[in-house]
Amino acid sequence: MPPRRRGPRPKISFWVRFLAWLRAWHSPLRLRSSLIRLSHDHKYPFLALLRLFVPYPSWSFPIPGPFPLRALIEDKKNDTGIIRSHFGDIHNLRAIPIWRLRDTPLRSIYRLYELHLSDAYELIGWETEYFFFQSNWKIRDIPDPSDSDPLRYSILASIVEELHEAVNWRLSLGLRRNRAHVYREKNSDPLPTFIPEELPPWTRNVGPLHKGLLRVSVPPEVLDAEGNLVLEAGGKSLNFARRNIVTNTGWFYTI
Repeated sequence: MPPRRRGPRPKISFWVRFLAWLRAWHSPLRLRSSLIRLSHDHKYPFLALLRLFVPYPSWSFPIPGPFPLRALIEDKKNDTGIIRSHFGDIHNLRAIPIWRLRDTPLRSIYRLYELHLSDAYELIGWETEYFFFQSNWKIRDIPDPSDSDPLRYSILASIVEELHEAVNWRLSLGLRRNRAHVYREKNSDPLPTFIPEELPPWTRNVGPLHKGLLRVSVPPEVLDAEGNLVLEAGGKSLNFARRNIVTNTGWFYTI
């Protein structure tokens, strides 16, 4: 029987070869899973991923906004979409290593500020846990934002102080920022020892919200009879109360 003649080998495009190589390649940057994440919110996920590698205007992402208090308080009522644009795809972005590398602790603090003012408390727990597991983000190293808006500056300082307590609370339970958690065999066993994190010194120098400035900067319905800013009625947070802010902080203490 004569040998069977082989037909011409099918031509494989460069794009198909590249995708096959990409599927077989493993990287700490998790490029494949990053593309999948980006495809949820981007028509061209490959282009979106490439943009994440462009260090413009600097390697670290800039602070979004920042927005004045009134703009965030009235975001839902006016449908300006600030929170929607900043947090619509945040869960996918946090899972992308290159995005996390370019994110900064101060950006996270400003995101918490946005969530507080816009009454999006259910997202605060996610942001706090994300901050906690960024193990190289030490509380004491959060830089002084020196924010030009004195009202915003006071709220940022209170957020950092509350975050400091929340991080140490998690550490006291045995949670570790590098995920090497310490477990107890029984509830009666003593809590594990830990080295508490320290506050950055700049927060001590930030004063309370100026009530006169508040009256001309926020809607009157968010002020109480004493002129305090009420973010959550009946709030008991002492860190915020010291700066004339009424709110609760339970969402900082989630596991």
